[in-house]
Amino acid sequence: MLIKEKLDQAVAVLNEIGIDCWLTFVRETIEMMDPAMHFVAGRDVVWGAVFLVHNSGRKVAIVGQGDHLDFVASGLYDDVVTYTQSLAEPLCQLLQDLDPGSIAINYAVDNPAADGLTLGMYKRLKGYLEGTPYPERFVSAEPVISRVRGRKTPEELRRMKAAAVETLDMFGILTQCIQPGWTLRDISEFMHNLMRERGVGHAWSYEGDPGITSGDMPEGHGTPGDIPIQPGHVLRLDFGIKKDGYCSDLQRTWYLLKAGETTAPPEVEAAFAVVREGIETAAAMLKPGVLGWKVDEAVRSVLRRHGYPEYPHALGHQVGIWAHDGGSILGPRWERYGEAPYQPVEKDQVFTLEFSIQTPYGHVSQEDMVVVTERGCQYVVEPQQDLWLLRFGH
Repeated sequence: MLIKEKLDQAVAVLNEIGIDCWLTFVRETIEMMDPAMHFVAGRDVVWGAVFLVHNSGRKVAIVGQGDHLDFVASGLYDDVVTYTQSLAEPLCQLLQDLDPGSIAINYAVDNPAADGLTLGMYKRLKGYLEGTPYPERFVSAEPVISRVRGRKTPEELRRMKAAAVETLDMFGILTQCIQPGWTLRDISEFMHNLMRERGVGHAWSYEGDPGITSGDMPEGHGTPGDIPIQPGHVLRLDFGIKKDGYCSDLQRTWYLLKAGETTAPPEVEAAFAVVREGIETAAAMLKPGVLGWKVDEAVRSVLRRHGYPEYPHALGHQVGIWAHDGGSILGPRWERYGEAPYQPVEKDQVFTLEFSIQTPYGHVSQEDMVVVTERGCQYVVEPQQDLWLLRFGH
């Protein structure tokens, strides 16, 4: 079971970084889901609950009387403790038994995927433990969650590859079916229909997945509108799906040939060549131990050398249960990214490599997924090697 793999991985991480236990405290998770619940429980709870992983390997769930049956049946936890009136007593007893010197709780400054503990729940947790030494032993679970979420297991990698392969197939179907006069909204609806037919979900907000630009329009994360595609324009799709709980995130680029054209304009071809060079530069650099900002800077130097402006975002983010999966990034040393660009890349993380170049004909862009290996990285699926050309019967 995947969650068991992740819980076992958490034990190893605790020992690696010298933290005694990881404590996830939640309530009514259908209303507000702590992101860590995907890895410690895999289901909702109604009453307040604690999921504790200790560096000894012991795993304990404290759940309400109405929530306990599924956790007992799952076999994920060595002990499933139930309560009716208050969670405070079994929690205090558990911590007294273990007496951990450090307790990682789910708050983080730079990683949104590790910042699931609300202020209200933090105050309640401290209230439960008032008069004990344990609140003084709280530390951030960010280094635990970043590693557990970022280091993909073989099963996670299998699911992500399957999602990426299906995404490429859907790009191919669009290429065969797209018609003159379609708007960006038509393309979006076509892809949404494919998603429904195949029973796959969206990798980010449904309305903005896919993200589409055509011609000289700005990039963004909004809903595709009623702008028609036209010959002489570059068409770009940023598209991902969720399949078996894991996501893809890819971008592909077409050029719509005008009458008499057999290739894209030189400016478009040149931009695509530089995008490919930048992606390959990043892929050649990416390996365990390299700092994310250095990979990003290497690609920016490619753009400067060719006289293009730099992109206004990070080169790459991690992918997993969502397209943006938190943790370290391949990004510049900007305040908005905090410490994320300074974190070393780790084996089995999955990153995107993505940027675009604006031309008079539209954004020439590419986004590929790579998995970090022991000595470098591998593409999850084959990158786009050439512009895709569309001709509408002229």
